[in-house]
Amino acid sequence: MKHSNNIPLIIDLDGSLICTDTLFESCLLFIKKYPLRMFALLKWSWGGKAHFKNELSKHVIPNAELLPYRTKVLELAKEAKIAGREVYLITGANQRIADKVSKIHNIFVTTIGSNKNFNLEGKSKLEKIKETLEAKEFDYIGNSKSDLPMWAEARTAFICSNNKILKKRLKAVNQDIVSIESERKPTIRQGIKELRIYQWSKNVLVFLALFMSHRILELDLLTNNLVAFISFSLIASSVYILNDLFDLESDRKHPTKKNRPLASGAISIVSGILSVPALLFCGFLLSLILLPSNFTLILLLYFVTTTAYSLYLKEILFIDVILLGALYTLRIVAGGLATGVEVSSWLLGFSGFFFLSLAFMKRYTDLILFKRNSQEELFGRGYAIEDMDFVQKTGIASGFISLLILALYITSEQVFVLYSAPLLLWLTIPAVLYWLMRMWYMAHKGKMTDDPIIYAIKDKSSYVVFIIVLITIIAATII
Repeated sequence: MKHSNNIPLIIDLDGSLICTDTLFESCLLFIKKYPLRMFALLKWSWGGKAHFKNELSKHVIPNAELLPYRTKVLELAKEAKIAGREVYLITGANQRIADKVSKIHNIFVTTIGSNKNFNLEGKSKLEKIKETLEAKEFDYIGNSKSDLPMWAEARTAFICSNNKILKKRLKAVNQDIVSIESERKPTIRQGIKELRIYQWSKNVLVFLALFMSHRILELDLLTNNLVAFISFSLIASSVYILNDLFDLESDRKHPTKKNRPLASGAISIVSGILSVPALLFCGFLLSLILLPSNFTLILLLYFVTTTAYSLYLKEILFIDVILLGALYTLRIVAGGLATGVEVSSWLLGFSGFFFLSLAFMKRYTDLILFKRNSQEELFGRGYAIEDMDFVQKTGIASGFISLLILALYITSEQVFVLYSAPLLLWLTIPAVLYWLMRMWYMAHKGKMTDDPIIYAIKDKSSYVVFIIVLITIIAATII
C-alpha cells in the first residue's frame, strides 16, 4: 500500500469495511423485534432513503462488535494510521451505526454517515468528502457502483469486490487500482452449506408411515413419498435460510454457528433474502401439482410454525424444545398424508417423546458449549447454564417414555395384524435403549455436535443400531 502522510484514506462501511449490509441487517432486526409493526418499513420508505435509514436506526442498530469485518481492510486502515495518515469512515449507513463502528475501532479521525435529511451515497458522498478534506487528494476503499464517483477522484482506488463488470467500469475512470480479495468468498460450496442439504436427512421421516404400514414396495405410493421428501426439503431449506437471517447476531456469538455463510458474510444478505421465496415457490409448486391438498396444508403449517419459531418461539423456555420435537413428528404425518396411509397413534406417541428427548439433547449440548466458553446463558434462548441438570434429566426421561410407548405397542393387537412374529420386535427395545443412552452419554461428555441427528448420521454405532432394528422389523414381518 502506498503511504503518504498528507494523503487521507477514506473507507466505506457496507460491503467494504464489513462483509454485509447494515441496512438489510437493520430491517431484519426490526422485523424480528417488532413483527406486528413491519408495515412501518413501507411507511418510512415513502419519505426517501435518508428518512428510512434514520427512522430505522431509532429502533434497531446492529451490534457493531459482532459484524463480520474484512480483516485486510482493517489491516490497511491500521497501517495507514501508524504511517501518520488520516483515516476516515464515510458511509451511506446512518450516522448512529457509523458511530457505533467507529467507537469499537480506534482508527478514524472522523466518521460521517447519513442523517434524516441527507443520504450519503454516490455524488452526494463525493461532495461531502471534498467538503471535509477541503479538496485534498485521497485514497478510497469501496465495493459497489455507487462508489464510482469517489474512485474516479481518488489517487488509488481500492475495490472490495470480484464483480468483473464493476472492475471494468472502474478501470475506465481510474488506472491506479488495488483489489482487496475477500477471505470469505461466495462459492457453490458455501451456497450448498447454507441450504443445509445435510439436514434433508431428517425429512426421510416422511417415508416412515409407509414403511411401518408394510407398503413401501408399492411404486405409486413410494413415488408420492419421494415427491413429498423433495418438497419438504425445499421448504426446510428456505426455513433454514430464514432462520439464519433472523439469527445473525446470536449465530455470531455462537462458537461454531458464527462460521455459517450468512453470519460470516460469505453469502450476502440479499442473496439469502432472494433465495427464500425461490425455494418456497418450488416446494409448494411440487406439492400443489403432484400431491394431495392435505399434504400442502401440512407443508404450510410446517413453514408457518418454523417461521414463528425462528422469529420468537425459540426464545421461550420449553416451548422451543416442544416445537422442535413436534416438527419431527409433523414430517411423519406429512408422509402419511402424501400417500394416504394412516399414521398409527402408537407411532405418533413414540416419535413425539423420542424427538422431544433429542430436542432437549440439542439444548443440553448448546449449554455445555457455552459453559466451556465461560458464558452464563444461552444467547437467544431461554436457558441458563444452571439449567443444565434439569434439561438433561427431562430429556433422558422423555427418551425412556418413548421406549415405554414402543413396548406397549409391541403388546398391542395392531402388532399381531402386521407382524407374523411380533415377539422378535422386543429386540428393538434394547437396541434403541442403547442408542439413546449412548447419545446422552456423548452429550454429557461434551462430544456431541449442536445437532444430535447430524451427529447420528456421522456415527458408526448409530448405523449398527439402525441395521439391527431394520433387520428385526423385516424378520418379524416375514418369518
